[in-house]
Order: sequence, then C-alpha cells, then structure tokens
Amino acid sequence: MPNTTNRVKLPYILQSQSQKEVTHNASLDLIDALLQAAMVSVGVNTPPGSPVAGDSYIIGSAPTGAWAGQAKALAFYTTAWNFIAPWEGLTVWANDVNTLYTYDGAAWVLTVNPTSFQNLTMLGVNTSADSTNKFAVASAAILFNHIGTDMQVKINKNAIGNKASFLFQTGFSGRAEFGLLGDDNFTLKVSADGSTFFDALKMLAANGRVALKSNAAGLSGAGTTQGTATAITKQTNEFTTVAAGTGGILPSPEQGEFICVANAGANALAVYPASGHSINALAANAAFSLAAGKNAMFWAATATKWYANLSA
Repeated sequence: MPNTTNRVKLPYILQSQSQKEVTHNASLDLIDALLQAAMVSVGVNTPPGSPVAGDSYIIGSAPTGAWAGQAKALAFYTTAWNFIAPWEGLTVWANDVNTLYTYDGAAWVLTVNPTSFQNLTMLGVNTSADSTNKFAVASAAILFNHIGTDMQVKINKNAIGNKASFLFQTGFSGRAEFGLLGDDNFTLKVSADGSTFFDALKMLAANGRVALKSNAAGLSGAGTTQGTATAITKQTNEFTTVAAGTGGILPSPEQGEFICVANAGANALAVYPASGHSINALAANAAFSLAAGKNAMFWAATATKWYANLSA
C-alpha cells in the first residue's frame, strides 16, 4: 500500500503507526493550503522575510533561499515552508491581483473565463504585458470588426497637455507619430533615428486650417556654384539675404513632392538641382534663376527631375 494519496500526496495513517496525530495533522495542513486555495502572490522567487502561518505563494521559475529547487511549486508556511508540486488543472486565487491562475502542466497561466473578462490588471496575447503596456499583442494582424453598422476606435487623453497618439516603430525605435501631441491640434511627425522628430503636418483644431510644418525662414544665399550653395532642406523656404550670384541647392527629390522657395532678397537667387539632376528643360546641374521678389513651386516629376512653377 502506498504511503500517500495519488494526486495531492496526503499522507496515509498506516497500520500500527505510532503518533498517528502527526500524519493526520500533516494531511490537515495540506488540505488547509489547497481547499479554496488563496495565494498571497503568484510567480514569487524570494521567500518573504516574516511569513505568517497560513501564508501561501506560487513560486516563480528561479527561486532562492528556502525555496531553492521548488520552481512553480505551491509553498505554504506553518512553522516552516512546505511545498506542493502542482498538477495540470490545479487552480488558485492570487490575492494581490484578484485573479485566478491555473497550472497548465508547464506553467501558471491566467484562468480563462470564456464569456467575460472584467477589470484585468494586464493582458498579453501571444506575448507578455507589463506595467507600461498593460495590453500587449504579438500578431501578424489585428482585426476590429463592427457588430452592427459603425466601427469606432477611441483614444482618450486626460488633459490638453497630454498625448493621444499612434506611434510607429522600427525595432522598438520611433519613426512616425500622429495624433493629439501635447495639444488639441492633429499633428503628424517623423524621425529617422527615434530621437530627433520633425513635425510634418498640423491640422488646427480651432479653425480646421492645415499647415505644413517643415519650414525655413531668413535663409541666406551662398556660394556661386552648385557645390557651395545653401542647402534647401525644408518644404517651404524663404531667402531674405541674396547677394549677387549666390544660390541654394535643392535636395534629391522624392517623386511627387513639392518644395516652395521664396526670394525676398535684393538679387536673383540661383536655385540648383542636386548633382546630376535637372530643372525644367535646363541642362543637368544648371541653375534656375529665381528673380528678386518672386517665389517658385518646385515639383519632382521623377527622382532626378524638378519642374518649377514660377509666381506671377
């Protein structure tokens, strides 16, 4: 005859056993720990310094001290620490997070309620949530589907000075963000390194006007050649100081983009294309002359060709 029950391992009282009360009391302690099992916490690796009789824990995967070698076991304290090896289906209550956990044969997992989840402290789908990302999903796609007609996703912030936004990342480094970024205007900003961001577009909440935010003012023409001209890097560019023969150089274009250049200087501004590129019907690398007091819209027809639309 075995000495314990098969699953919970409650010790049997054996025939002719002396001090039967010891075995009986040990069984009662096991039942006390497992009946309506309530843990102080789940996934703890370090035993508490001053446990109270009756305290129970689910041990983490890397236990230390008096719990060493008891990974994932149920630990309960009487006058010393006692351990129960879990079996698949064992379910306990975690007092600190008010949540049920079940042992699935390999790990302790949140117990699934097939009809309703309410007031979860965090939720990870195919990944682990954390104190910042309380809801985390790892998936190739996410679908939000209507159950009637409309479908609306709401992102609510606490106050005007806070953010309500979508952030797009590469390798967990920010590259683009849009939303209400510190005010109630709708803003789109981008970054090449996750550190320096540039506002690209802003829609004003007060009146609905749209503003391009990549702007440069008070520029000065420079040099007398393509290689020495002032770099034109913004969407709109105002030159206010233009000495005779000086100029600016356009960037390599992104097909379909527009760049505005205004000449508020005293002389014509030589506007050069990037090396090997051209403007209108001019030869490659030749400058377009933008007269004083005029402005032009440069449109990128290809990755090497600009067309200039001159103001009247």
